[in-house]
Amino acid sequence: MRKLILPLAAVLALGMSVRFVAAADDKDSKGEKITGVLVDDHCAKNFKTEKDASKHKASCAAKCAKDDGEFVLFQGDKQFKLDKKGNELAKEYISKKDAKTKVTVTGEKEGDEIKVTDIMAAPANG
Repeated sequence: MRKLILPLAAVLALGMSVRFVAAADDKDSKGEKITGVLVDDHCAKNFKTEKDASKHKASCAAKCAKDDGEFVLFQGDKQFKLDKKGNELAKEYISKKDAKTKVTVTGEKEGDEIKVTDIMAAPANG
């Protein structure tokens, strides 16, 4: 029985370390990756959920946020404002001809705001 306990403990420890490393991959040095729908703040008031917001066109978001507009990220039934850098990155991203509103934002959540380090199109399956 003792011969079985030590190898079993070693296997469990290895398994836990693999899970910990995999979880750490979701958070890189720039923060966590948050996937949702990017909407300008002018139109965001028309939506309550990510599903509703997914109907919003990138061209509308680009037009409505062209001057002083800001952006909101819908994730499920939550809304997150983007910080100043995030709004700049969102304007740059959404103005691209092939931009989609389904995005992955990298950054740190602080309450209802995200301190953004990167914005890119979400993977087609995500």
